[in-house]
Parts: sequence; structure tokens; C-alpha cells
Amino acid sequence: MNNRIIHCLAISGNNPEDSGQDIFAGTENYGVYHTTNSGQNFIQINQGFPEIIDVSSLIIANNYIFAGTLGHFAWRRKLDEITCIQNISTEIPSAYSLEQNYPNPFNPSTKIRFAIPKNEIVTLKIFDLLGREVAVLVNEKLQPGTYETTFDARRGGTSTLTSGVYFYRLEVNEVQITKKCVLLK
Repeated sequence: MNNRIIHCLAISGNNPEDSGQDIFAGTENYGVYHTTNSGQNFIQINQGFPEIIDVSSLIIANNYIFAGTLGHFAWRRKLDEITCIQNISTEIPSAYSLEQNYPNPFNPSTKIRFAIPKNEIVTLKIFDLLGREVAVLVNEKLQPGTYETTFDARRGGTSTLTSGVYFYRLEVNEVQITKKCVLLK
């Protein structure tokens, strides 16, 4: 968040020691940023903005975050749709890949790493054993590189997920890669 003018903050979650706490920052000229580790790292979360603009106000209500912008529009996203996707390498991979999550088994969260060789729309979804979608971790256009995101089972779908086997699937155009993970409470 160096050299960013912050107009507003919004907090969702319980207390700073709770890893489920989310902090959002509305900035001048850079949109909305999000952190889940008490501000150690912020990730830009501007999916849905037609352009990056000034955010003058943020509020969290009814499992949504709302952003008011200076002279443009209001923006709304469901909290459980917001994930921190970190680009951990801009080196262009030679092929699509989806790594095994870690830790596995996990409780309550796990990291998932994937790589894409082209500028494309990427989806990364979590499914239960019956094939029902329980979470969407990524659904956006990404630049070539290697990325990492966190799946928090406390935010799966509309309620907390139970122990069991889940599948996560990376989809990019005609490419689909699926892996298995285990939530153990």
C-alpha cells in the first residue's frame, strides 16, 4: 500500500487475532484493496469495476461490501466472492498447471497454486463429493504467471463446510484440471 492515498476503511470479522477478519481500504485512483492478515499484505480486488477509480466510501452490510466512488457509480460484491489472488511469479509458464493444495488435509484454510501461460479468463472452483459448487475462488482475466489463492472453508457457499473430501478445478478455455483436497475438523 506504499504511495496510496486511503480515503476509507471497512472491517468484517471478529477481532484481529481471528484469521477470518477482513480489512478493506478504499483508495484514490487505485480502487479497493483487501487484507486478511491485519495489513501485512494488501491485494487489489477491483473485479467488477469498469475502470480503476477513486473510492470515497466503503460499508459492509448483509454479507456484501459496497463502495461509493467519486462521481461515477456504486459497486457491490458478495464478501464470500472476494479472494486474495497473489501473483507469485510473472515468469511465463510453458503450460497450465494446478498444484496440490497445502496443507492437505486442512482446517480451516488451505493454499492453492496454479500457473497460466496466456492472458485469459480463469476460474477456480471448489466442489463437494456430489459435484455441487461450494465456492468460486477465481473468476477473472489474469495475465500469464503463477498465482496463489487461499480457500477458507468457513466461507464456502452460504455456510461453513463440513469435514470431508472436496475437489478444486481450474478452468481456462478448453483446459480443465481437477485435484482433490480433504477438510478435516
